[in-house]
Amino acid sequence: MKKLSLVLCCVLVAVWAFHVSMPSVGAQEKVVNLRFSTFFPPSHENAKITDAWCKEVEKRTNGKVRVRHYTGATLTAPAQTYDSVVQGVCDVGNIVLGYTMGKFPLTEVLDYPLGYPNGTMSTHLSNAYFAKFHPKEFDEVKVMYFHGQGPGILHTRKPVAKLEDLQGMKIRTFGSNAEFMRLLGGIPVAMPMGDAYDAISKGVADGAMLAYEALEGWKLGEVIKSSTENYASAYTATFIIAMNKNKWNSIPPDMQKIIEQINQEWIERQAKVWAAIDESGRKYSLARGNKIIKLSAEENARWSAKAQPLFDRYVKNMQARGLPGQDVLKFCRDYIKTHSN
Repeated sequence: MKKLSLVLCCVLVAVWAFHVSMPSVGAQEKVVNLRFSTFFPPSHENAKITDAWCKEVEKRTNGKVRVRHYTGATLTAPAQTYDSVVQGVCDVGNIVLGYTMGKFPLTEVLDYPLGYPNGTMSTHLSNAYFAKFHPKEFDEVKVMYFHGQGPGILHTRKPVAKLEDLQGMKIRTFGSNAEFMRLLGGIPVAMPMGDAYDAISKGVADGAMLAYEALEGWKLGEVIKSSTENYASAYTATFIIAMNKNKWNSIPPDMQKIIEQINQEWIERQAKVWAAIDESGRKYSLARGNKIIKLSAEENARWSAKAQPLFDRYVKNMQARGLPGQDVLKFCRDYIKTHSN
C-alpha cells in the first residue's frame, strides 16, 4: 500500500511539473511571422539585399522572427506600401517617400535637387537626418533604416546638352521632381518606375529623371539614347524600410535589439549596393552605345539655380507649420558639402 502511494505521489508530481512548465516552453517556442513587401523585381539588387535582411533577421534570432519576402509589388502596390504597413496589410515594407506626397512634409526635402554627388550620399544623409531630427511624421511606424538611390539625373531619347534642348520634352518624374522639371522647362509625366519603360519606348515620355542604376535594373538603357550628368542639381529618391508598430511591439525586447543591430549594418550595406549598381548601370548604358553628356560648370550652375524656388517654398511652408525647415535644409546642404569627398 505504501509502495502504491509513493508511485501515485510521483505521478502527481510529474503531472504538476509538466503543467507548470508548459507556459514557459510555449513562450520559448513562440515565433513572430512577418511579411515584407517590396516593389523591386526579384532579380534587382535592391530586392536581393532586402531578401538578405529577411534571412539575417531569421538567422540571428534563431528562427524566433521569420520574414517572408514578397517582391515585384505582389503583396502591395508601390504607392500603397506605407499605408499597408500602417494598417497591417503587410508587416514590413520598402517604401518610396515620394510616392506619397504630402505625408512626410519635413522629410521631402531629401528628394529635392540638392546636388547629390554619388551613390552612397543619399543613404548616409537620410539616416543622419533621421537621427538628428526624429520627425514625428514617422510616428505611425517603426523605422528600420533609410536608404536612397544614386544621383537622379536626366536620361533621354534625344541628347540634352543645355537647358534650351530640354524645353517642351515630356520627362518621367515623381514627387517633388515634377515641379523641378517644370522649372527646367520640361513637361513632367508622373508615373511609378515600373511604367517608365513602356512610356519611353512608346513615346509617351521622351525620357526620365532617375539614377544610372535604373538603366540596367529596369532595362531603361534599352529605350534611352543619352544621359545628361547634371550633378549640381541631382536629386534622389528616399526610401524607408518600416515595420508596423503593433508587430514591432509583439517582438520580444531581446529580439528587437538584434534587429536594431542588423538595421545599422544594413545602412552601410545598402549604401554600397546603390553605389555599385549605379556604376554598373552607367557601364551598361555605355556598352549599348548610349551617349553621356557632362555639363560644364556654368551649365550645371544654370540648372541648379532653377531649383531655388523649390527650396524657398519648402522653408516657407515648414515655417507655417512650425517645423524646422530652414534647419533641415542647412543640415542637408552642409552634410553634402562636408562629405562629398
